[in-house]
Amino acid sequence: MPRRSSATTLKSVAPSVWIFDAPPIRVLGLPLPLRMTIIRLASGEVILHSPTQFSPDLKAEIERLGSIRYLVAPSIGHWKFLPAWREACPQASTYAVPGLKDRLIVRRAGVRVDHELGDEPPAAWRGQVETVLMRGVYFAEVDLFHVPSRTLVLADLVLNVQPDQLPAWGMPLARLGGFTAPACRPPPYVQAMLLANSTRTAPAAARLLAFEPERVLFAHGAWFERDAAERLRRSLAWLTRSAPAKDFKGQVVVIAGASSGIGRAAALAFAGRGADLVLAARRAEPLETLAQQCRDLGVRAIANPADVTDAHAMQSLAKRANETFGRVDVWINNAGTGVFGAFQDADMNLHRRTVEVNLLGAMNGVHAILPIFLRQQRGVLINTVSMGGFAPTPFTASYTASKFGLRGFTASLRQELAAHRNIHACAIFPAMTDTPGFAHGANQSGVDIDPGPLLYAPREVAEAFVKLAREPRDEMVVGWPARAAQVSWTLARAPTEQVVAGGMRRLLARARPAPKTQGTLLAPRPEGAEPSGGWLTRKGLPSALTLDRAAMIGAALLLGATLGLAALPKRKRDV
Repeated sequence: MPRRSSATTLKSVAPSVWIFDAPPIRVLGLPLPLRMTIIRLASGEVILHSPTQFSPDLKAEIERLGSIRYLVAPSIGHWKFLPAWREACPQASTYAVPGLKDRLIVRRAGVRVDHELGDEPPAAWRGQVETVLMRGVYFAEVDLFHVPSRTLVLADLVLNVQPDQLPAWGMPLARLGGFTAPACRPPPYVQAMLLANSTRTAPAAARLLAFEPERVLFAHGAWFERDAAERLRRSLAWLTRSAPAKDFKGQVVVIAGASSGIGRAAALAFAGRGADLVLAARRAEPLETLAQQCRDLGVRAIANPADVTDAHAMQSLAKRANETFGRVDVWINNAGTGVFGAFQDADMNLHRRTVEVNLLGAMNGVHAILPIFLRQQRGVLINTVSMGGFAPTPFTASYTASKFGLRGFTASLRQELAAHRNIHACAIFPAMTDTPGFAHGANQSGVDIDPGPLLYAPREVAEAFVKLAREPRDEMVVGWPARAAQVSWTLARAPTEQVVAGGMRRLLARARPAPKTQGTLLAPRPEGAEPSGGWLTRKGLPSALTLDRAAMIGAALLLGATLGLAALPKRKRDV
């Protein structure tokens, strides 16, 4: 029979926070300490962060604290003990870092993941536990901050292995890798994967530091019990040094359509560069969560729920931004939606709503902010158009109409403002982007929509917003498919339309049946409040940005070959 654990197996480290130090595991022959963190919510429900090896005695001891309701796999390496805990705690839900459930080794092990964790905590945790997603290249970790006790819980972002716990041959390796004090860094390969995506991971690290935790727990090694905030700052210096410059410090950015997708990513990108923010969208709760995330980065941010189709609401938004901060430097019209399906199959209310949001919503925003820009004699306006403003696609007629209109509206406005050298009207044209927009739009086609493999990450479009705000220009394209669509439709309209229409019909013919939905066009829904729609993760694909350079080279070679063939003299036909 297993030996019953003593009453001191769990160690209390803060009110409603305990740790369990499990026997070490071996990694590359080195003994690595392993720790589970237990958090009790006000409801009495318990979160197990990085569950260690299961035992009935350990479960019984934890259940004396409360009901085990949440099992958290916080990184790609912290999941192996989940099956036993799931079997023993059938009432518990499993939350995991994005992408974990799609890994082949995880699927083969039969690990079931109920929910993925991101930068927003589950509803039952809000106000008590904040979440921060640290997403690198082929690596991801979700960190928890217990608000009442100011306890930060990490997984692999900090390691603090004590040298006396290592064999003599392993000490030089650990010191070289920075696993020991005072460096307390993750392994070099983890650092490399996080630095490869520093535009996102550095701001996430800044959020962790902004919590100013009183203690920092992690899965491997001696945790930070004293001077935790300063020790964490030193441990993350390798990552925060790569944070973007605060070149927007003191500037005010207003984003309409900020609750998810590109708008949400843009808010975090501007906050990471020091900008103060005014955030607008229909949904109040995710908007306030986003504002708090921006404030965690050390800037001022306010949430202003508003519907862009309401002209009075946009006037109030501009007035509040100006009165709160005394200026507005950048205004971004980013709200967008669409209807997919044969034009006649969708109710006209859906088509009308699409045009109201995409075109009239932007016009309402411009009408509200332009008088302020003119009084200031400066300001940058950015309208989010899309590749749909360059080339039409079938089964998106009202969306295409609204985007063609938005491009024309922006160009006309730019002409009107030509005499004002410091007021810029810019249009940005992203290619297909991995956002919740596919779920938010109305699908009246009767089949499942798959956006395909060429998707860009929202943060990449957000970085384009930042660049455009810093160096305004008339139009900016994000992604080679958008530029290819523009060139192709301009130079060869009829063949382009035939190819696109034929390809779309073939895709629809092979698509799986799906119920018709109105999405969020007529009423908002709580789901889909992240920047990403999760398509790239589910498909196991990198962002299309990695293909841009190769595509540009290929396009240049193809264009050169085409022009070369066209320049060859034609053979005369014999008569």
